[in-house]
Amino acid sequence: MNKTRRVFLYFSIWIFLALVFVILNIINLDWGKTNVIQGILVVVVLGILQGSVLEFPVMTVVTLIVGGNQRQSKKARSDHLSLCLNYNLLALSKDDIDECLQTMYEAFIYNLSANTCAVLVSATNDEELKKYELEARDNYRGLIYDQLFREGLSYSGRDFSSVEPLRLKHVWEKFNDVESSIFVREYLDTICDNFAKEFMVIHRTSRVLRKCGQYQDLMLLFEGDDEAYSYCDPEYYGKAARPYGQPLFYDSEDVERIYGRHTDYTLVLDGDTGVPKGGTFDLMEIAAAHPDRGIIQPAIKLHCTSSDTMFMHLESMRQSLFEPLTNATMAYFSQSSFFGKGLIKNRVYIDNVIGCRGNLIERVPIDVLSHDTFEASLLKPLYAGSVYLLEAPSYNYVTWNIRERRWNRGEVLLAFYFWENAVGVPMRWLQSKLQGEKFVATKLRTKSKLDFVTSYVAHSALRQMFMKPILLLYILLHYQVNLRYRYASIIIVMFLVLIFPKFATTTRKNFKFVIIETVASILQFTPEAFVGCVRIIRAIQANVGASVKWVPQRAVEEDFKASNPFVSSFKHLWAYAILALIAAVLVIIFAPSSALILVMLGTLVLLPFYTGFTSLTLDFRSSRSVENSRNNQLIGVSTIAQPDPKIGNRGLAFTNVTVPTAPPDVDNAPMYDPFRLVGSPKY
Repeated sequence: MNKTRRVFLYFSIWIFLALVFVILNIINLDWGKTNVIQGILVVVVLGILQGSVLEFPVMTVVTLIVGGNQRQSKKARSDHLSLCLNYNLLALSKDDIDECLQTMYEAFIYNLSANTCAVLVSATNDEELKKYELEARDNYRGLIYDQLFREGLSYSGRDFSSVEPLRLKHVWEKFNDVESSIFVREYLDTICDNFAKEFMVIHRTSRVLRKCGQYQDLMLLFEGDDEAYSYCDPEYYGKAARPYGQPLFYDSEDVERIYGRHTDYTLVLDGDTGVPKGGTFDLMEIAAAHPDRGIIQPAIKLHCTSSDTMFMHLESMRQSLFEPLTNATMAYFSQSSFFGKGLIKNRVYIDNVIGCRGNLIERVPIDVLSHDTFEASLLKPLYAGSVYLLEAPSYNYVTWNIRERRWNRGEVLLAFYFWENAVGVPMRWLQSKLQGEKFVATKLRTKSKLDFVTSYVAHSALRQMFMKPILLLYILLHYQVNLRYRYASIIIVMFLVLIFPKFATTTRKNFKFVIIETVASILQFTPEAFVGCVRIIRAIQANVGASVKWVPQRAVEEDFKASNPFVSSFKHLWAYAILALIAAVLVIIFAPSSALILVMLGTLVLLPFYTGFTSLTLDFRSSRSVENSRNNQLIGVSTIAQPDPKIGNRGLAFTNVTVPTAPPDVDNAPMYDPFRLVGSPKY
């Protein structure tokens, strides 16, 4: 079946089921006891709600038919292609820098080849932090040099057991024809020094386009453009435009090293995104077999350890359970969304998204946050589910909520451009009134025309976001009308969202995961009818207001780690719980038959408790307790390592050696079992 017929069948089933539910909702209303206007309103609201959630059962059916297994993408030799591992950072603290450079180091050292470099593009403002980034870079360069030098000596001595297999294949075997003594004397130092210098940090001169601008400017630098020519036109971007001819990056040896290298691909990554051993080689082989694709989108695997919080394990569990649906739908449509982290072909991207000096395109709006939607609409990413990137889940519900709010802000801003007249014009007018002199009128130079499937993929997050106010509206309306089966409609909605998709993913091995995830989802997502609406309001406020202060996610995590998780949960969520308690009392007094409202309010009251509990580790310890135990162990080791004054100085059993750690091998790791919480040999 060709793609057109598959698309027609998919949406025909969806529309047919939506119409069936509309008819059933009309039948379920007792029109003799219900006001006609209220009845019509409930039917419309419920039709939109159920029509939206029907996406999940349709995806489930597709998964059952085509299979949710990982597809092995076609591969070809990629020795002739070059790659840049690009990390993008706006550091607010040294911890941000340490985390990012450690992650970049692991990605680089375990995917090392002659055609690979690693570049951190920094948009950090603080001068002290900039200096620290360069100091940390030099430390990692020293580590890379030392590690490769020791490994090179082992290779020259034919001690291959001490050489990392991937580096043996992609680095050292290229010198098999060189005699060992000559290799050590004439080649080894240069090899190690050259590879160490491929670990680079450069500082961007502007903040235009945020993260998207960071890797756009890096691509231009690779192509031999070191002065700005994109997003410089005040006619389109007003005061947000940057000066034409402004240097893209501050001068440095790393900038000179990158300039004009004409690197073929850029693997765009966030500061906390890990790359597994050999992951880049698989990606590049897939890219070599699909030279027409501008983006290769690997899967994103949420990874956590036994010392992480229950919430992190729940998120990882949820992602693994729904992975088959993603695999199936991506294969069914032969198209993927772009997750903001993936492999981009530089020349294709520049030609289709940025443009050249004589022919500017600039398809990504200058103020947009969710840039990946525009990029995906043009470059039609290929989903490579057999390759994955590693990412840590949100620490707990509070940090998850902060991330969702940030994403919601990006989706609201996207609506400005997708529906320019219906949303963009009134929201821009509101911006101009609220922001006053700070308001910057911007225009999009080149509009992107989305086909039907691309629109469906692009608007996925928007659909899910606006399901929440629709659900809240139905909960508030349902008790005012007479339904023959009062709770049938909402039970169907919950069943379609929480239960039905599990039919495509549940097996004998994971049924315990399914039960735990379902219970956790009820506790976490039932309050979303209210919390999600608050999040949308704050996202809209952030887009139209003059000054909005966002709390950094890391700061919230550190607050939780340093204190009692239940106390911190109430500190962040007390308003929801108190408001829900007051509202519940009023509902019981004035509308005692509104069971749905009471259920929603009840889960809101429980939300701080749920957050506190899931902020514990698997053995029911807080992060503060785990950290204290770790510090005590370090103090104990330090004490043991001290020489006994009665005996005098002698050889010590402990030494302070920096040892690189490989990214976790998720594929070969033992399957996570949430029922083995204490004393499990798996951990």
